[in-house]
Amino acid sequence: MRHRFTRPAGRIALTYLVIALLWIAFSDRAAEALFNDSQLLNRVQTIKGTLFVLATSMLLYILMHRTLHKIEIVALEDSLTGLPNRLAFTRELAQRCHIGKDRDQRFTLTLMDIDQFTDLNDEQGHARGDELLRLVGHQLRHLLGNDWYIAHIGGDEFGLLSPADLNIQETRERLDWLQHAVMRRGNHDLMLSNTLSAGSCEFPKDARTGQDMLRQADMALSRAKHQGRDRHSFYHEELKRTLLERLSLAKDLRVAIEQQAFTLVYQPQWSVSTSQWVGAEVLVRWHHAERGWVPPDQFIPLAEREGLIHRVTECVVEKALTELNRAGLGRTSLPSLSINLSHLTLLNDNTMTLLHHLIDQRTADLPAVMFEITETATMENLDRTLKAMRSWRERGIDFSIDDFGTGYSSLSRLKQLPLKELKIDRSFIMDLPGDQNDAVITQAILAMAKTLSLNVVAEGVETLEQSDFLQTHGCTIMQGYYYARPMPIQELNVLLTESVDSPVG
Repeated sequence: MRHRFTRPAGRIALTYLVIALLWIAFSDRAAEALFNDSQLLNRVQTIKGTLFVLATSMLLYILMHRTLHKIEIVALEDSLTGLPNRLAFTRELAQRCHIGKDRDQRFTLTLMDIDQFTDLNDEQGHARGDELLRLVGHQLRHLLGNDWYIAHIGGDEFGLLSPADLNIQETRERLDWLQHAVMRRGNHDLMLSNTLSAGSCEFPKDARTGQDMLRQADMALSRAKHQGRDRHSFYHEELKRTLLERLSLAKDLRVAIEQQAFTLVYQPQWSVSTSQWVGAEVLVRWHHAERGWVPPDQFIPLAEREGLIHRVTECVVEKALTELNRAGLGRTSLPSLSINLSHLTLLNDNTMTLLHHLIDQRTADLPAVMFEITETATMENLDRTLKAMRSWRERGIDFSIDDFGTGYSSLSRLKQLPLKELKIDRSFIMDLPGDQNDAVITQAILAMAKTLSLNVVAEGVETLEQSDFLQTHGCTIMQGYYYARPMPIQELNVLLTESVDSPVG
């Protein structure tokens, strides 16, 4: 920074010094020697003073102008990537909108960001994250050339403005290609192991001001993320309604967390080998004052996106342990209690420490707590997940892997996880025993679990035929409507205290 400013300032100072020396040489004494006429001498001194003021003013103006110009360049440039920054981008966008209205020009605004960039920073350090940002910026410029306006507008987000003479269809095709090409054509391990998501909107179809365009493009980017990342989404009017609804629901979810307005139900697990209830899975329900019952597959992903999932999990764990304690349900009648755990919570040390404390402080006779984490989420970030699971397993927390068979994990990966149990996903159970593919997959999972000395729970068992098939092939713990539906704590208490040889009749 100093090097860029000192050169012009030094030249101006040197020029000023030369003029000052000449000025001294042309002093009043020299002038008096040259001009005997006092009237003429006065004129010379007046001219000399005027020239001094003009020269000083001009030099100061040049110095200020060049300095401010350099400051403006630095203020509008991202020091990491060398691209224009957010301030420059918003100025350019406002100017494009103004020109577009006057000349009836169309252009496209695109926001791109790196998927799971925070995880990269946490795992490999900010230096690696900065390196990836530089690589992406360079690749964008290389692939798009100078016709596109490209900026690094903050964090892991880049902004693109298409040329005005490029028609919308060509722009769409170019952006769809670019969203994948940036990473996949980058000859670097950081780029090949990461992906980009993008959201776009069009002027003037979607918005007519820069602020509105940024808002619409951000909605489209959120949709691309919500659909699974590594995608490019264009804004459409339905997105606005969906976003407003999501914001409203997120606001209500925060209130529900503060008021602990969740209801818990428990789905028992039956052991066909011992004819006993051996555990239960805790399922969380939310009754909204206006919407009625909000499905978990709607508010749980919302809680994850809004950063609320940790607090929801805390509420569930604390409430479940409190309900069991009040009902007097001990480990004798209910050996194990399974609670679903988001992979985001697993990777959050503060929340996990609090959950561990809650579990550790429970009454000694209460059921052992087991956390269920989905196979899909585990495979997304195996290294961090493995490290976290091992750490908490050493402190006495047991883990079960949920929805097994849907995450495409290999035996070599699965054996690394410190698991106590795996649950066969209901999608493989529902068509048993008739579906030959599901039958083969289920048998393979059971054989794998036996090899790894893992307990197995079959989810979604709804018929006697399914139960018989599973039992024949070595699965002895069943969970599903055939044995018991999810129920409140009071009904669970009654069920567990009944003396029965079989829960079905």
